[in-house]
Formats: sequence, structure tokens, C-alpha cells
Amino acid sequence: MATSQNSAGNEESSSIPQDVDATAEFDEKLNAALQLLPSCQRCKRLRRKCDTNLSSCRTCQKADLEYSFYDHSLQQVLPRSYVLSLLTRAQELRGTRKMGVASTTGNSAPQIIPARLHANQDLLNFASAPIIPQAETYDEHFMLCTTTESTSRFFGCSSVVVLTVGLASRTFDDPSIFQSQNGLLKTYTANSEVGINNPIEVAKTRTVTPSKDMILTLIGHYMSSLNRLYPFIDASTLDADLEVYLSNTHDTQPPPPGTSNPPVKKVYQYFRIAMICAIACANKSRYMTHLSASDTEFYESGLPHVQAVTSSVSGESLQALLLLVLYCLFHPRKGDIWKLLDYACRLSVELGYHAEPQDSAGNDMSVSLSLRKNTFWSLYTIEQIVAQIFGRPCDLPGYIISTDYPGTLISGLSPGAEQGLTAHRYRIFYLRGEIYGELFLPTDSAVHSLEWFVQRFVTLSQWLEEIQVDGAEADIETATCDVAFHSTVIILFQPLLIRALSDTKEAELDPSARRLIPSENYRSACQLIRTYWNIVRAPHDSALGLYGMTIMSAHYIYLAGLTIMAHAQLSIDGRVKSLAPLDAGTLNEVAQQIDYSEIFEISSSCLVLLHWCASRWRGMVGMMDMYKRLSEKLLPLLARSGMAWF
Repeated sequence: MATSQNSAGNEESSSIPQDVDATAEFDEKLNAALQLLPSCQRCKRLRRKCDTNLSSCRTCQKADLEYSFYDHSLQQVLPRSYVLSLLTRAQELRGTRKMGVASTTGNSAPQIIPARLHANQDLLNFASAPIIPQAETYDEHFMLCTTTESTSRFFGCSSVVVLTVGLASRTFDDPSIFQSQNGLLKTYTANSEVGINNPIEVAKTRTVTPSKDMILTLIGHYMSSLNRLYPFIDASTLDADLEVYLSNTHDTQPPPPGTSNPPVKKVYQYFRIAMICAIACANKSRYMTHLSASDTEFYESGLPHVQAVTSSVSGESLQALLLLVLYCLFHPRKGDIWKLLDYACRLSVELGYHAEPQDSAGNDMSVSLSLRKNTFWSLYTIEQIVAQIFGRPCDLPGYIISTDYPGTLISGLSPGAEQGLTAHRYRIFYLRGEIYGELFLPTDSAVHSLEWFVQRFVTLSQWLEEIQVDGAEADIETATCDVAFHSTVIILFQPLLIRALSDTKEAELDPSARRLIPSENYRSACQLIRTYWNIVRAPHDSALGLYGMTIMSAHYIYLAGLTIMAHAQLSIDGRVKSLAPLDAGTLNEVAQQIDYSEIFEISSSCLVLLHWCASRWRGMVGMMDMYKRLSEKLLPLLARSGMAWF
């Protein structure tokens, strides 16, 4: 026995120098890699010596400029701050791995706590709010049922899919709900229909040549709807683009593989008009279903030219990628949105759109500064929304962005101040990206107190107060800001909701732990349902009739519905109490029952909206079915408990 104990002790002690050697080897490789950093473009141009400091060389620091260099392996321009972020994340992952190995060596092994937690004992001892340990992740890989094979896809805990599993597993005793014919996991198919991966094979001949009046109407619709939200199309170029498109519509034969028709010099103009008309038809088809056929025809007329319009490093190629992304938001089965956004983000960084242009060196100055900023922030907004829907990191992290918002941030906006409202809309998505990065993407055991969540909510509430437009009717801009705010509040408090659902699956809870969660996300979910209800019921010629209902809107509706059902489940359980409203951003530890007086009306509206979404996107059938089952079980229980009534 003693021999075995001594041998075990020797093994344990021998692991220490091995770990030290591995750390020394890692540091040596790190220093060697830093020595290979290329000189920045500015130092090369000025013929000055460049050092290897991070996150910028001394010369660029003195000039208060961003350090950038050309990476020949990636074939794109990168800031040195990006290299620093990679090294920092590698060290965090290495530390997390060492902590995980140490925690699994045996029951007698001491628990390792990160150094930053030792330095914040006041946070750990904060008695007035529960501590939410982020080390316990709820990220999941889900099996995808396809017609050909079964694959898996990752969804982070910001995704509504993870919330669905947490709520359904808490509500239903029978796990067979996940294998139903219209079950949730059968709706996320990995395969795509005809799309951008092989556009030449799906090119078809046009059956009807569109008239000039029809194209002008569609262009006007796009510019007054989608281009107000994502203004990366220059209206001054559309007349010339239209002439190129009309002069080539008589050619009904698709070009042979590897060629482009119309000529390459004008293929961007032709492609822009084709995709603008396709997107406009996709948006208008919710009122005029016959436009679905025209939508497909316009899209297929532009497909043969995808390779030609996306193969160069230019602002026009970035515009082409963004048009493809917008179209795929209406038709997610027509292409891989994630890959398209990845290409667009890489191209925007290579063009330097993420930074303020200092001079013409290394930057594409073929477009105006305002259009550059609008293009980048449009891409950033879409990338943030899609990344948070899937629960994945954003390809445009905030620390590499140094370009300003287009327009001016104006307090107390007056009706018609669209440029200022656009700048404010970009700002909330930047704030949301910061919250998302802190909350869902840490590699260490970060902890956030309830006060941390309240402070972030106060920041969002201040943003909302700045954009209030007194006496202004709801339009596409105000509706978008309303959706952005309430969906951000829902995402902010979602980890607390999932945590509470997980805790209440236990028969007994720790009596010493405080079980309080905010109710702000419930009210935001109700308001989000009301906003989409007004949008879907708006007449086609109204201001809200221009709003683009995409697959992102469908996810928001479902997320809002499940947030409402999750609060109903917790109220029925009764062991996790809801906090009183955070008036003026103050945290009062007073439990207050949520007002469920309108939950039946809101739930009915949500079910109608999900049915509408399922009629447009086949994959939403499972979501509609899941919400219907949850509401049919939880709402009667809520009524019997006396917390809700018809």
C-alpha cells in the first residue's frame, strides 16, 4: 500500500516539471511567432523600422493610427490587435484546459479558482444578488434529420433552440416530444436547395421578360424598405445599372461555365439590379403571392454571375455578397448564410472598411466615406443577429472596429431624422455585441452578479430614451429600433432563465440560495409579439407594410413566445420568484408576481404569427408545433393557479 502511495505521489510530483516544460515550450514558440510578424504597411511606406509590440508598433502608437499588415497566407489585411486577440484567447483556452485536467485528477484534488476571482472576493460575497456561474454552459450539439444523412450542428445558449430544450424537458415528462413528426430537431435541415454553391447548374432560362415599369417599381420598393435598414446601395448609380440590365434581358441563354454575360465590366451593374428586384419581390410576396415566381426568376438570372461579381477585392464585390445575404434571409434554403457572411466579413476587413481611412494606401476609396460606413455597419448588424441566433462568435469582433457610425447620434430625434435614427440603430447592435461577448463567449469561469445584468439593462434603457420620437407614427425605422431593443433585453436575461429552468428540475433547492430573476424579458417578449403583430397585419401600402419579414424575424417571434412560456413555467413551480420592475434602473430585492392578465391574448397572437411563419418557411412548422404544445399545457395550469384569467 505504501509503495503504491509513493508511486502515486511520484507520478503527481513528476507531472509538475512536465507542465512547466510545456509552458516554457509554449512561451518559446510564442516568442518565435512574434518575431515573424511582418512590418506594418505604414512603416513600409515610410521606410521606417517596425517592431513587434502588441497591439501596435511604437511608430503607429505615436501617430495614433491602427497597425495593419498584409497576411499572405490569408490574403487579407489584418490589424495587429487581431493577432493579440488570438494570442490572448489561446492562453485562455490553455488555462481553461489545465483547470479542467486538474479538476478531474481525483476527489482529493483541490478546486482551482481563477486568479481574477480571488481578486474579486467582494463580488463572490455579494449577498444582495444571486451569483450566476458561467462555467456551467448550456451549449448543445443537435442532430439534424435530413433526407440523405444525419449530421449535427452547434447551437450556443443564446439560441432559442437551447431554450426550447430546457423548457420542454422541464415541462414534459415524455421525452418522445422531441421525436414527433413535426418535432423541433427535424426542422433544422443541414442540406440546402438550389443555391450559391453551384450556381451554373441551376441557371434557367427566363420565361417572361420583365417590363421597365415593373423593375422601376421593384427598385423603388427596395430603396424605401430594405435599403433604409441596410443602406449599402448608392441610389445615384441605379439609372446606369438599369440601362445595363435592360440591354441584356433579351439574352435568354445562360453563359457557358467559366464565362460571364453581360461583359465583366458591367456584370456588377446587371447583378445588382437582378438581386435588388429579387429581394423586393421576396419582401412584397407576403402581400402578393404571385411575386414568388418573379422572385425566383430574378434570382436565377443573377446566379450565373455570382463567381464573377464576388471574385475581386472591391467594394462592389462586398455589395454583391450583402445582396446575396439579404436574399438568403428571405430564402434560407437557397444558400449558406453563414459562409456568405464569413466571406463578406473577411472582405470588409481586407478593404479596411472596419477602420477610419487615413489615406488612400491600403484602402478602397472607390466609394464615398458615407457609403463605406453604411456598408460596414449594415454587414456588422446582420452578422451580429445571425451569430446570436446560432449562438456562435461574430466574425467582426468589436475590438477591431475603429470606424464611426454614419451620421450623428442625436438626442431627442424629430420625425424624419432618419440618418440619426440609423446611427442609433447601429449603436444598439454594437452594445448588444459587447453584452453578447461578455455573457456567452468567455473561455474562463467568469461570474456575473444580478447587478451586472441590471447595469446592462440600464444602458439599453438609456439608448431607448434617446431615440423617443414624440408624436411620430410607427414606420419601418421605429419598428426596427423597437424590435432591436426588446430582442436585446430577451437575449440579455436568457442565461438567467435557462439557469432557473435547470435548477427547478431538482426536487429540492438549496434553501440558502436566493432564487430571484428579473421579469423585464417577459415584458419585452410581450411587446415584441405586439410589434410583429402590428407589422404582419399592416396594409401593404402602409409604412409598416415595408418591413422585411425574414427568417430572423421568425426566430425572434419564437424566442419571445418561449420566453413567455418559460416565465409561466417558473411561476407555476413557485420556487423561483420574479423581481419587481427595475424602475429607474434600481435593483430592489422585492419579489412581485408577474401580471399575466394579457397572456392569453399575447399567446394567441404568437401562435398566429408562428403559423404565418410556418406557411412561409417549412422549417418553422416544428417551432409552431412546440409552442402550441407548451401553451396548451402551461396556460391552463396558470389559470387554475389564479395567476391568469380569460
